Amino acid sequence: MQQDKYLKQGALTLSVSVIIGFLVDYAFNLSLSRTLTTQEYGDYKVAYAYATICGVLVLLGGDRVAPKILARPLANKSAREIGGFVVFFGKIALALSFILFLITYLSGYIHLDSWSVDDHHALLWISAAIPLIALGAILSRVLQSAKLLMYANFPWRIVLPLAKTLVVLALAALLEQVHLWHVIVAGIVILAIITSWQFKVLKHRNLLTLARITPVTNPPQLLATSIPMMLAMLVTIAISQLDLYMLELLALEHEVGHYAGAVTTAHMIPVAQVSVIALFIPLLGQALEKSEEHAEDVLWQGQKVLLITVLVLSCGLFLSGSHLLQLFGEDFFSANDALHFLILGSCFWAVTAFISTWLQYTGKGKYVVIIGMVTLVTDALLNWLLIPTHGITGAAMSTCVALFLASLLTWATFLSTKRHAPNGHSMHSGEPGNR
Repeated sequence: MQQDKYLKQGALTLSVSVIIGFLVDYAFNLSLSRTLTTQEYGDYKVAYAYATICGVLVLLGGDRVAPKILARPLANKSAREIGGFVVFFGKIALALSFILFLITYLSGYIHLDSWSVDDHHALLWISAAIPLIALGAILSRVLQSAKLLMYANFPWRIVLPLAKTLVVLALAALLEQVHLWHVIVAGIVILAIITSWQFKVLKHRNLLTLARITPVTNPPQLLATSIPMMLAMLVTIAISQLDLYMLELLALEHEVGHYAGAVTTAHMIPVAQVSVIALFIPLLGQALEKSEEHAEDVLWQGQKVLLITVLVLSCGLFLSGSHLLQLFGEDFFSANDALHFLILGSCFWAVTAFISTWLQYTGKGKYVVIIGMVTLVTDALLNWLLIPTHGITGAAMSTCVALFLASLLTWATFLSTKRHAPNGHSMHSGEPGNR
């Protein structure tokens, strides 16, 4: 009964989050594309992709493993244990973020032969946001694991893009010319505000304390569990962003901006996918504390909701995608064919994503990483072959084929491991990945 109530309330929360969040994020991208030049808009999307990937990298999977590891501390309301978990991964994230900032700065110097920040790519500016992105991710995961979905999702899905949209409009009204660094600095300030607010929510609800924390037990084993999850997530993000980097290398500058418009339009499917999984992940973490059989009920319940959601959204985007693209400008209609391939590819992967999560949570993350690497290499090779001749449509075709391959291999792995798994296998078998 309590689980049904949580699912109904969570479904309503996430539905609002997905729909309003998509509209607000779309408004942000529209305002940004009309305020900046097409080239600068493309540079922003490349920089944003870089920050997203690095935000996952520096956490070493702390956000991914949180629902599984924190299921018991949250049930016991052990704020000290949760604080120890957050501090452990927070320190790692800060250290790695600083290293990445230095690497980005030095790489820019080698490329440009200049120490001046003004001469560097937007990647350097956005590198300052990486620790905030990482901290926000892990705090959101704690809130999500505690089934506080509104506090976990609304700030990032709705408040962040809405605030950025208002800032862009204000800058356009106040300044004669808006530069890319204006947008990035404003975004960093908003990130800091949201992260601070989420931290206060956790403290107010006695779910987190930084005073007299309980350090994590056996850090090497924890990292052995979290890093494969991080690698799997990293590869997934890299696949979605690889096209932008390869278009930057192999296509015309303005085409990157046009492709970014198509990616933004198709992005509603991954957002819905992540939101549905976020609804069921806390239940999956709790169920795995009991047995795999118990957890399978959660898996198939989530899979059913995910399949229906993705199919409805995919059909809707196929019908309305061209009209949404033209909101960016008439010249963005050149990305219409690319959009169709991106929708199809996103659909292939979205109906597989929860199965991929299941493999990670049941100690089979290495298979997910291998599948991801095969997919990434496939996407890169196809991009190299198709972009020079087919431009942004070739990039989208590459992603579509690569994601179809990923879906096929993931389902094959899931069915294969299920067939060879002994009946009644418990999640407490003693393997590091199953603790």
